[in-house]
Amino acid sequence: MTFREMTALAEVPPGSAPGVARPRGVGRPSTVAQYAQQIREWLQLEPTISGAEILRRVRLVGYRGGKSALYELVRRLRVPASASH
Repeated sequence: MTFREMTALAEVPPGSAPGVARPRGVGRPSTVAQYAQQIREWLQLEPTISGAEILRRVRLVGYRGGKSALYELVRRLRVPASASH
């Protein structure tokens, strides 16, 4: 019998037993997350700014991570054109 099966039989609420139904962080900590506020400000000032320009700017202030992670963050932070009107 698995631990999950035992907790189900014991009627333990989900998430209260260690290791059961708890989301966990996977992978390395984000190196780009600390730049999110600055990127958000740039996007508010210039909604059409390119991802390449944002990459150039964050590298000037110390970002040493990859461009894929940065472009993904920019994609999530960018307000769709239809929502800004």
